[in-house]
Amino acid sequence: MAEAAGLVIGAVSVAGLFTTCVDCFEYVQLGRNFGKNFQRSLLRLDVVKLRLSRWAEAVNNSPESHQGATDTTERGQKVREILGEIIELFADAERVSEKYKAKVTGGELVVYDADSELEPDISSIRKKLRELAFRCQKRSSFAQKATWALYEEKNFRRLIEDVTALVDALVDLFPASRDRQQQLSAQEAEELKEEHRLDALEEAAEGVDPLLQDSVQQAIASQSGHAFSGNMAMENARVRYGDEHAAGATGTGAGHRYDRNTAQGSSRVHYGNQFGGKSVLDD
Repeated sequence: MAEAAGLVIGAVSVAGLFTTCVDCFEYVQLGRNFGKNFQRSLLRLDVVKLRLSRWAEAVNNSPESHQGATDTTERGQKVREILGEIIELFADAERVSEKYKAKVTGGELVVYDADSELEPDISSIRKKLRELAFRCQKRSSFAQKATWALYEEKNFRRLIEDVTALVDALVDLFPASRDRQQQLSAQEAEELKEEHRLDALEEAAEGVDPLLQDSVQQAIASQSGHAFSGNMAMENARVRYGDEHAAGATGTGAGHRYDRNTAQGSSRVHYGNQFGGKSVLDD
């Protein structure tokens, strides 16, 4: 059982609720209707789970964990309510999924196999996110019991938005733990910085985990130079890869990674930083 949040709340039932809550994220599969958003959606699910796990570890080790029993009991009850609401959100989403399955057949019910169909770089990030979340939860693994699938992206978006709002509420309950959460997020980004698709992780964290998004942005910025991969310019496109300095201008900008970008027609594209003056792409 994950014991994060158990000590601060002082109730064994909360530890059990927390375990049930984070396990809910593990059961979700995505249908083929997600198309190109399949990978980003799975990453967002992982990011929210990591944020919830980070919150629990931070609260468990915050100054507030040593406050009086009355305060602990009062907020403990609120935590139980919120964790229960998160569990119910997943249950509601599963019920919607079952109704959808009753109406359609065949190809519309095919789901993605994350183990074999994710890009290797995205799969690597997901593996690391899971490891970080398990560490926060004081666990080493997860025993898969069952899965269910979301087939409509609108229902997934609603689930993520609603769960994120509830995690926000948990964070607001323990303001003294915010600094610790920020520290943990920075540590996570440090462990993730060698991954090849930090841009995808940064995008996935947008709107659901501002601490991780900021930490990943800083990790990207700390990387020196540029990395170009699979870019293509066609039919009179004007493209510059790298930094551009006007005469006499100096500056140091963030490092970047570029991957699978395409410029076609008469487009004008500059991948990199510009310091002073007009770009060579300007007329």
